[in-house]
Amino acid sequence: MEKPLYPLSPGSKEDGTSLEAAELIKAGAETIRKKVYDVICNKGNFGATADEVAELLNLSPFTVRPRVTELFKQGKIDRADKRKNSSGAKAYVYIVSKAQVNQLYTERGTWYGKTNR
Repeated sequence: MEKPLYPLSPGSKEDGTSLEAAELIKAGAETIRKKVYDVICNKGNFGATADEVAELLNLSPFTVRPRVTELFKQGKIDRADKRKNSSGAKAYVYIVSKAQVNQLYTERGTWYGKTNR
């Protein structure tokens, strides 16, 4: 069986420390990715920057940013806008993608606890 590739699994640029770091985070990455996704879902149309998600989860932005990028590349979240983060730099604001909402609604007949009956 072939190993899942980025963005379904943490990526690395080359052999060496980058690959080692990707292997170390792989076990917890899915759990963190799910928590990141849940925060973005809960923020609705207001959305959240990666740093805001990190603060809410009490995690390092260096842990959260790659998970946000993975979710974006998977099409589960979209960039909605930009706003200043704590450093004063503009950062992307992420919301759940319309495609993801439609997919979940079609699959389950529900979107985040709301039924379509």
